[in-house]
This record gives sequence, structure tokens and C-alpha cells, in this order.
Amino acid sequence: MDKDVTGAAVPAVDVVIAVHSSTRPVARALASVAAAGLELNGPDGVRATVVCHNISRDEISSNVPPELASATRFLELRDGIPSPAGPFNYGLEQADAEFVCILGSDDSLEPGALRQWLELARTHSSAMVVAPQRHAGGAPVRTPPVRVRRQFKLDPVKDRLSYRTAPLGLLRRSEIQRLGLEFSADLRTGEDQIFSAKLWFGGGRIDYARGAGKYVVGDDARDRVTGQRRDIGELFAFALELVADPWFVALPLAHRRALVTKLLRVHVFGVVLPRSEHGGWTDPDRAEFAHMTRTLLAAAPGADRPLSLADARLLRSILTPGPLAEMLAAAAARRRFGRPRTMIASSPTAQFDPEAPVRFMAASALL
Repeated sequence: MDKDVTGAAVPAVDVVIAVHSSTRPVARALASVAAAGLELNGPDGVRATVVCHNISRDEISSNVPPELASATRFLELRDGIPSPAGPFNYGLEQADAEFVCILGSDDSLEPGALRQWLELARTHSSAMVVAPQRHAGGAPVRTPPVRVRRQFKLDPVKDRLSYRTAPLGLLRRSEIQRLGLEFSADLRTGEDQIFSAKLWFGGGRIDYARGAGKYVVGDDARDRVTGQRRDIGELFAFALELVADPWFVALPLAHRRALVTKLLRVHVFGVVLPRSEHGGWTDPDRAEFAHMTRTLLAAAPGADRPLSLADARLLRSILTPGPLAEMLAAAAARRRFGRPRTMIASSPTAQFDPEAPVRFMAASALL
């Protein structure tokens, strides 16, 4: 095992945890790192770093059992910005291991997961090993919906990698440096979008840890920053920033389409019903929403082709605002999965596109 300039052993994996509240179950996250199959602070092992964001390290470390606290590196970052981008960027800057792994403070890893991901990464010289995910209750998280039985050398378009927004798994640190990856600290939400997009479409080898230990998404957080209601402009600033980025503009059309199709399907369509239930839609909201959606479509012409007939109906109601009830009805109808209008692509020539409904649903179901 290599050593740093101080003579301390450099770990194989640096795990970075960002935490901004003493109510977060960071002790659970740290315990899962210790049980993830690599020796904590041992030769070729794992080092856990907790970045205490706008809060003192004592407030966080005091909630961690002494044996775990003494084996953990606690750092402080006070930037006054309510976004996880800053602490994750800071934690990654402090890493010097071969691989890094980011972990939410209310999330955890299954036993043995890090060891299994590391074995896969070293065997195949992976730039990134995408972790399988599940919810704390056991239900699988069906992203990214990779091709059936596909595990190695994933393709960003064919394996729909853009649906995994957060870069969860094991990432080679040199890949971060090669691609200049960083989380967007100027955004209140969507701070990981440009990071993951550049990773998935950056040309490095990406493998999926099918059958290995999972990344477990916690369900007990009550103060997630991203759960707050926001203005449309603020809510979709990440999407507009992404499609305006020179890197995005220079991508092949197929790559731009894949990213924008995901933005439409997940973020644009996904906000319609929740917003109606939490504060409602105003006329200015809808006008701004329509303008933003048109901007996304212009950035990747044809990105709407593989969307379902039901999706296309909703898209029309967004672009040409009419009675609010029509948009809400269209948003509800697109979620009646299994009905013909949710399974047929709106463009006859897009039925076999990787993003077409039947292929997309089949891959998700079999993940």
C-alpha cells in the first residue's frame, strides 16, 4: 500500500459523507462503511471522511460511537450555502485514494459492498463501477435501466446511464481529474447533474456491479434540501445550465437527446402533480415552465420522439398552456402504466429506440 507525504498509508477507497445536521444518522452510515468488506484505515482498506457542513465537527462526532469516531476523519466546511455540492467537492479534494465513493449521511452500504465493487473495478480497470441500489425497506431502485443482463462496458445511450443522476458506486479518482468533475455549488438543487453527465458521457469504462452489495437509500431524512418548494427558475436552473454548457453543446446529437429525454421524463413531467399538491400552479409559473421546456427541446431536437403517446399529450399541455385541469389530467394519465398510450412511442420510427416505452419499461423491470 502506498503512503502519503506524512508516511500514513493511503487507502484503496476514500468514502466521503456530507452532513449538515446533528439529526442525521451518520453513525449508521459509518458503521456500514466499516462493515463493507475493507479494513477501516488498514492496508489497501477504506478511509471514511465526514465533512461537517456549516456545523461543528463536535456536534456531529458526539453522535458517533467512540470506536467509530476515532477511526473517522471529521472535517469542517463553512460556506453558508445550503447545498451538498460544497462538502462533497471539499471531501473529494481531500481524498488521495485510488477510488472514491460518496455516501449520503442517511444512506448506507450493504455488508461487503465496497470489497466487491473494488474487486470488479480492479479486475476490469473500470473508471466507474455503478452500484446497484435499493431502498431501506428492500425495494430496488431501478436506475439506471441498463440493458438486460448487461454488466460490463456500459454504453451511455443504450444503457440509459443518465437516469442515475448521483454518481453512486466506486469512482476512480483519476477520472475525476481527467474530466474535471465537480458538483455545481451555485445551484440549490440538481447540483450533481453536470458531474454525472460528464462522467457517463466522458468515454471512460463504466461497469455495473450486478449481483454485488447494494447502496441503500435511507428513508428517515426529514430535512432534505431538495425537498423544498422552489420557483420554476430555481428548480430548473440545473437543466438550463446543463444544456447551455459548451461541453453539452459539443456532444453528438444522440448523446444530447439521451440527456434531454431523461430531463423531460423525470424532471419536467415529474414536477407537475407534486407542485399542484404543494402550492399549486400560477399562470406565471406555467409560462416560465413552457419557456424552459422549449429551451430543453431546442437543445436536442428529436428528444421527444421516443416518449409515449401519453407523455406527448402532457408535453403539449406544458408547451401550450390551457386549462390547468387538462395538464393535471395528462400528468395522471401518463402514470397509468400498461395502457397502450403509455407503451407506444409518439413517433412511429422510435419504437425500438433505447428510450422507447417498451424497451425502457422492460429494462427497468428486469434490473
